[in-house]
Amino acid sequence: MWATGCAEEPTKMDPEDISIDDYHGFGANATWTYRDDGVLDESPDDAVLLRARYTGDGVVDLRRGSRWADASRVAEIVFRLDTEFSITSWVLGPYSGTGDLPLGSKEPFHGQSVRSRGWLCSTVRRIEVETYYAFFDDVLQFQCSGQGGPEGNWTFAKDIGLVAYDGPEYSLSLVAPQ
Repeated sequence: MWATGCAEEPTKMDPEDISIDDYHGFGANATWTYRDDGVLDESPDDAVLLRARYTGDGVVDLRRGSRWADASRVAEIVFRLDTEFSITSWVLGPYSGTGDLPLGSKEPFHGQSVRSRGWLCSTVRRIEVETYYAFFDDVLQFQCSGQGGPEGNWTFAKDIGLVAYDGPEYSLSLVAPQ
């Protein structure tokens, strides 16, 4: 007697019809406020917050203080967007450098990986991320490791932008969007 049956095929997640344009948050008046002390359960001191502003051409300028206009620059991240979404320059906590480090593609999907000269980032979609400001469940998270760049998890929420960065020695958590 022969038994026949169908083995279940492993499921693959179909790519979603999304674009990094819906997640990066770069617009003419885009601003964010972050904290970088790693604390999520206490109110931050206004003077130690990081005020961030998108200044154009992929540049996010971060300044410490109660007002962006009066504060001095303490960090800057330069992103590039063409077929890939990349970091090209960064001064962020203990990390600084230049290079072309892809985070993901312009049309990312869960499980996608991009690699460049010892740098690897994988895209994660089905997670919930907590920041000081809120929980976010419609996110693109790029989990990055390798040589020469700011390793860690880069998390972007739909219609907001960067809501969290968690690296081995430094982190950012959104306190308030625009």
